[in-house]
Amino acid sequence: MKIIKSLELLLYELMVWLVFYPLTLARSIIHPLRLMVYSDEEVDQAEEDRYSDTLSPPIFLAITLGLIHLVELTEGWNVQSEGFFADDKNLIAYRLVAFSLFPLMLSLRLLRSKGIALDRKTLREPFYAQCFIAAPFALGFNAGVMTIAATNTFTLGLSIMLATVIWYLAVQTAWFREERGSSRLRAFGNAARGFFEALVIVILLGVVVDVV
Repeated sequence: MKIIKSLELLLYELMVWLVFYPLTLARSIIHPLRLMVYSDEEVDQAEEDRYSDTLSPPIFLAITLGLIHLVELTEGWNVQSEGFFADDKNLIAYRLVAFSLFPLMLSLRLLRSKGIALDRKTLREPFYAQCFIAAPFALGFNAGVMTIAATNTFTLGLSIMLATVIWYLAVQTAWFREERGSSRLRAFGNAARGFFEALVIVILLGVVVDVV
């Protein structure tokens, strides 16, 4: 009976993902700031009531990265034929860490700019909100990479990646401006700093693991 109950819950959860994943993705692209505010309101709710009309933000990000990898596997677009990233498990694990570093570093930047002491509770709220917009960022960035792999059209792929980064920084600027009540320039400075801190760590991590 326990096995049957577990299967029942698993099946229901998978069906819920099929319904709410596209809804959450659409909201994260069209109304990212509203979704981030919604995340702040939901994160402290009881577990059974939390994110009742969306996916949990970390799960949303993880599913997005899983779907990206599934498309690559189907089309045979792995970025490397040898080395650390040639192994699909290593590649998806690296992506999970890499695209989680952006929410982490931007959340840390917000806490530092507001002078809030760092602990698990204070970090959780901005991190969950950040995961909502990290998913479309990962989707757009990897769409650019896959465009280059599929068509050998470097200019088009790079344009998609650049447009994604611009969108991401624009949302982050608006988020910092709303959270800090600061000028647009100062908000952009915080957003850019957090983004490039994460980017440097991601690049260094990729170089280290590939060499080792």
